[in-house]
Amino acid sequence: MGVRMTESGKPLGLGFIGSGRIAQAHLKAAANLPDRVRLVAIAGRRRDRAEAVARQYGIPTVMDDYRQLLRDPAVDAVVITTPNDSHASIACDAAKAGKRILVEKPMALDTHSAEAMVRAAEVAGVTLMVAQSRRFSDAVREMVRRLPEIGEIFRVHVTFLVAFSAPPTDWWRSADQAGGLVILLQGSHSLDSIFWWLGRTPARIFATATRRNPAWEGEDEADILCSFPDGAVASVHLSLSANPPVLEALLVGTKGHFRLIEKPTGVPFENSCRLEMNGQVLLEGLQSPSLYTNQLREFADAVREGRTPLASGHEVLNVMRMLDAARASVRSGEPVSL
Repeated sequence: MGVRMTESGKPLGLGFIGSGRIAQAHLKAAANLPDRVRLVAIAGRRRDRAEAVARQYGIPTVMDDYRQLLRDPAVDAVVITTPNDSHASIACDAAKAGKRILVEKPMALDTHSAEAMVRAAEVAGVTLMVAQSRRFSDAVREMVRRLPEIGEIFRVHVTFLVAFSAPPTDWWRSADQAGGLVILLQGSHSLDSIFWWLGRTPARIFATATRRNPAWEGEDEADILCSFPDGAVASVHLSLSANPPVLEALLVGTKGHFRLIEKPTGVPFENSCRLEMNGQVLLEGLQSPSLYTNQLREFADAVREGRTPLASGHEVLNVMRMLDAARASVRSGEPVSL
């Protein structure tokens, strides 16, 4: 079944499910795109917080239960920013209600749940996009456009080291709600980048993980090694304890290399980027508009045009398989074949 379009020229009516930390990034993005989206409703477990968000962003309707929101005919699409363990069930309910879906990463806790989300969206004929926000920086898009210039890529290194001394939101404390912690939380970005840049999944994955901070139950340090049938390798290095943060990627090809450096500005969800090719700076500066603004624009445009968005649920199933393999490798201490 094809993806249904919305009425031409009418801004997409957005309902937010979740009003916590990451919702703020998406809400600010929506405020930046009044020609494409309009905020019509929000549902959250904490009524007081949802009401505060509604006042801040001029959202007319506040609901206690997301199922009420799904029955609202003014809601054309939902943005799901709830704890990781609830993504799949809410997305499936949203699809059955005929709502288009933008769901925060990780898509789900595992591939099986993610496949159920894709099936539900396909049956309903609605858009399902995963918020792999790091695809949407100007530097990354310029690098992807110019990837052929460095020839065949045979080595990728992704470093995603950040610092959280305490959970910024309560559900991070629970390994069940978070699905562990850093592998799904940040590894979902890094493995998605590797899949997108190389255009394929690895043949084998080996991963290790540990916990340094007792503030949460899940792993906060992890390393993931991906090997490909043609001899290419990719590595991911993750930390929630590195201060100052280090966010870098190195792509090495037969004709040269790219180096991508990101730095937080101190403003939540804002960063600057520097892209180098063979040591020459191609692009540098503040990312504006934000990753989340570019991401929401892609979602709204894909819905309006009736096309598959970048980072569709079907595409990100490949990343979920990589995440499953990494966590299985941590448990077994052995490489896992995909």
